[in-house]
Amino acid sequence: MPPPKGAPKMRNRRWWYRVAETLEIPPEVLGGVPRVEVVGALQFRVENHRGVVAFDSSRVLVNLPDGRLLVEGRDMVIGWLDPQEIVVTGRVTAVHWVEARRR
Repeated sequence: MPPPKGAPKMRNRRWWYRVAETLEIPPEVLGGVPRVEVVGALQFRVENHRGVVAFDSSRVLVNLPDGRLLVEGRDMVIGWLDPQEIVVTGRVTAVHWVEARRR
């Protein structure tokens, strides 16, 4: 069931989080919620991203629905990129979550 039309986005997102919690299902199943997976220090994967803002061999900045994800490392290479998922390999040294500013 899609969120009601005309309601503010942030309110919808909180409502969907509560629905997921009540039904005891992971929020990412409902869609639109980013899922970040780090495999040791060798790889990371992001589902439900909103695009790559910046990339070089030492950092990747990814837009997310509620902010940005900054991953720092060495010898990083984008192994897979599509509208829903990005996979980056290399030596991951730090992961930073930057929340979106509230209006």
